[in-house]
Amino acid sequence: MRIRSWLAATLLASALAAPASAETLTMGIKLGPSSMDPHFRYAGETDNTLEHLYWRLIRESPTKGMEPGLAASWRLVDPLTWEFSLRPEAKFSDGSPVTADDVAFSLARVPRIEGSPGSYVIFTRAIAGVDVVDPRTVRIRTREPYPFVPVDMARIFIVPKSLGEGIRTADFNAARAPVFSGPWMLESWRPGEVMELVPNPHWWGERSPWTRVSIRTISNDTARTAALLSGAVQAIDEVSLTDLGRLRTDTRVSVTQIAGSRVMYVAMDMDRDVSPHLRDRAGAPMTTNPLKDVRVRRALSHAINRELLVERVLEGAATPAANLLPDGAPGLSPNLRPVAFDPDRARTLLAEAGYRDGFRLTLHATNDRYPNDDKVAQAIAQMWARIGIQTEVALLPNAAFFPAASRQEFSVMAAQYGTSDISTMYRALVHTYDRAAGLGSANRTRHSSPDADALVRQALTEMDEEKRNALFARASEIALDRDMAIILGYYPSYIFAATGGLSVTPYNDGRFLAHAIRKK
Repeated sequence: MRIRSWLAATLLASALAAPASAETLTMGIKLGPSSMDPHFRYAGETDNTLEHLYWRLIRESPTKGMEPGLAASWRLVDPLTWEFSLRPEAKFSDGSPVTADDVAFSLARVPRIEGSPGSYVIFTRAIAGVDVVDPRTVRIRTREPYPFVPVDMARIFIVPKSLGEGIRTADFNAARAPVFSGPWMLESWRPGEVMELVPNPHWWGERSPWTRVSIRTISNDTARTAALLSGAVQAIDEVSLTDLGRLRTDTRVSVTQIAGSRVMYVAMDMDRDVSPHLRDRAGAPMTTNPLKDVRVRRALSHAINRELLVERVLEGAATPAANLLPDGAPGLSPNLRPVAFDPDRARTLLAEAGYRDGFRLTLHATNDRYPNDDKVAQAIAQMWARIGIQTEVALLPNAAFFPAASRQEFSVMAAQYGTSDISTMYRALVHTYDRAAGLGSANRTRHSSPDADALVRQALTEMDEEKRNALFARASEIALDRDMAIILGYYPSYIFAATGGLSVTPYNDGRFLAHAIRKK
């Protein structure tokens, strides 16, 4: 009863604060959040959607620049200490101020989350302690020099300490944590269906023109486009590549596109001698894992025609990948190029490794998460078949795929990963899995490049940016070229569409925010 009374009073205050000319916005999204707990799973669809409800100390701009968020400023006090000064005007939705105690509580909560399929602990692993200097000043101490504290603080949502130490993921999902630090409040959530949002009456930042926002999950691409054209929704994300040409020529529709800071990759089980989905030509389980041989991994990479994938399967809405992030990001190697399509070389490598007659494998992939993810997997399977690797494709919905991948149930998997900088990308996706150190959180096949990891560990404590970027570049050359720890495919674009005279400001990490949808 107390929660309902609080919500009713807050909704009334929100209605009174909203401008009379404001309107309702209905958004259609491909993937809805898996939880309302802002610290439960670091994944694009959850992380980006929950930004409506929660904010961080630092925000990322549409092109990944860092901007003040709940923190007005930050500085390096000494090599082991970063200081953040909070905005005096920042308040939670219950009217209480955002304080240093709330920041300390939020950071301490992250490592305690149970059952996370994608932990945020990668962003708290370097923290040795958090000091509350005063209500508006918090200091984060690290065990060793660590230049990425601001980058990490652009990932952790801030929740109020008043929620209590006992607050659990189930409480967030059941609306038993009704206090928010972002511009919106959660009115209701039906998982897989819809989120209903109303304005935070104590929001200190720029006001949205919307009185309420309805975020509908429409996973089917055709249905999402149909909802846009029928007026059931006013804006959609992840525009289907099949519908892209038609929408671009429709005068009612505004299409915006941005090169994404994510990469499509293939990960391979380099850990186990016996991997569950590898078989010899006769179909018998293999007792020696061919994926542990770099020549086999390189052969699989040479067999992929990336240009053809981009042109035919992705309608040109992607770019072949050479590095972990697209050109322009700091810390990339200028010496890396997309692996050349060379099936003859691939066959030679297989023969050198002792697999002249090939073998069989299963490629696991999603069928509802990325643009044409199912078609990409099928195309790769056909390319591998041409070099003698008979490939079965097993497609799973996103909700089943990643938990299974986290349990190491796959031998080879195709997926995508996106993040803001080379350090996070390497730490999460490429680094050898190390749960205790919070490394390799997205390394679900346990691939490993120890020599590259050693360089990255140096880079994570190097305060000189030029030296740090050089270390990351060299590590990438070793992990991605010499060791072929993962196979890079392409950088997909994010594409959005809107009707009714609206346009979407695109973010290169795929964020689809009500505040970024405006009338032209």
